[in-house]
Amino acid sequence: MPQIFKKQMACPNCGKLAKKHVKRYWGTEPYKGNLIVISDRSYKQTIYRTETNVVNEQTQYDLGLWDGESYEMYCDYFCTNRCAQQFAKDAFEAGFRRTS
Repeated sequence: MPQIFKKQMACPNCGKLAKKHVKRYWGTEPYKGNLIVISDRSYKQTIYRTETNVVNEQTQYDLGLWDGESYEMYCDYFCTNRCAQQFAKDAFEAGFRRTS
C-alpha cells in the first residue's frame, strides 16, 4: 500500500519526486466535487434499443482527481522496492548496523 504525504517528497535513494495521489472517478453523472481534475478519459457511449428503435448517447466519465496537496510513494519513503533495497544495501556497506 502506498505511503501518502501532504507535501511532495523525494526518494532518498534516487531523488525521484513522489507522484500525485490520484483518485479515480468513474460514472455516468458529471463530477461535482471540489477535487482537481488532472486527467479526463471520458467518452460517449451509444446505446441502441432494438425493441423500441431508440438510440441514446450517454457520456461515461473517467476522471483522475487530485486534492491539490497529497502525494504518494510506492514503498513507504521510496519510489520503488528496488530503491528501498538499494538504499538498505548501500547503508549496510557503509557500516550501518542495528544495535540491540
